[in-house]
Amino acid sequence: MFQALAKSSADPGPQAAGWVQTMASHKLLVPPPKALLKPLSIPKRLLLGPGPSNLAPRIMSAGGMQIIGPMDKEMYQIMDEIKEGIQYVFQTRNPLTLVITGSGHCALEAALVNVLEPGDSFLVGVNGIWGQRAMDVGERMGARVHPMTKDPGGHYTLQEVEEGLAQHKPVLLFLTHWGVVHRRAAAP
Repeated sequence: MFQALAKSSADPGPQAAGWVQTMASHKLLVPPPKALLKPLSIPKRLLLGPGPSNLAPRIMSAGGMQIIGPMDKEMYQIMDEIKEGIQYVFQTRNPLTLVITGSGHCALEAALVNVLEPGDSFLVGVNGIWGQRAMDVGERMGARVHPMTKDPGGHYTLQEVEEGLAQHKPVLLFLTHWGVVHRRAAAP
């Protein structure tokens, strides 16, 4: 569709396809960008960070399938299958295992607003963006937030966590783990 539109001029004229003429109730003033005329080029990379990550061929294939609506019965079946996979990974039979169709931040906020209440004591390890976001959500909710602040990627000792728990007696402790930090050697 974009290529057909791009091939037409900014003034499509009467010979343009009907759908182009109905895109606007007046003459198009801005021509389509040249980038729409060429195929999308995405480099192949091996992603080793905490996310995004490379997708398995099965997932890549699924991405090219027809989209279904979030309320379709097939979507509920897919969500149930994902839930079973999560239960397997975390080795739980908890029927309240949840699948959240949203970003990581969406899941973080959903978890916090369903556990914390205004005035609750909330101990947060703030050692990067996720700890900062958890602290922000807790503050907006009116929780008594007690941050344990470290440099980005820093870790907490068992003693630091135990001291925080003893001092603040939180209803919730939030810690994240950044995993292994990969350092690249400087070029000679």
